[in-house]
Amino acid sequence: MNLQFIILFSFAIFLLGIFGLTFYRSLLSVLISFQLIIFSATINFFGFSLFLYKAMTWDKIFIFFAFISIYLVLFSIVFYNYSIQTGIYELDVKNDFRFFRFSKSDWWGEDKIGED
Repeated sequence: MNLQFIILFSFAIFLLGIFGLTFYRSLLSVLISFQLIIFSATINFFGFSLFLYKAMTWDKIFIFFAFISIYLVLFSIVFYNYSIQTGIYELDVKNDFRFFRFSKSDWWGEDKIGED
């Protein structure tokens, strides 16, 4: 496994995380997107440490992320149960956890053809 493959793989995971942050609306998808971004950064760090120090640390990082994933799922379950009991789902902004809002006019501009 060479360093270029590790960096490209990490960059692909990072782009998936950024895509999830910008386009998905549910809280669980945003949390998973954050986890993908952190996972890609950690893959970069351990990839560089593999080539700098010649030590295998991949087993430690996957055990670390197994614990992080379990705690993230537990937090999501506790948060969901708490939000059901407190009635947060009756609010208007209940399902919109996006950081950015893209509309058609953001991409293509306003249509002013024929308006003289």
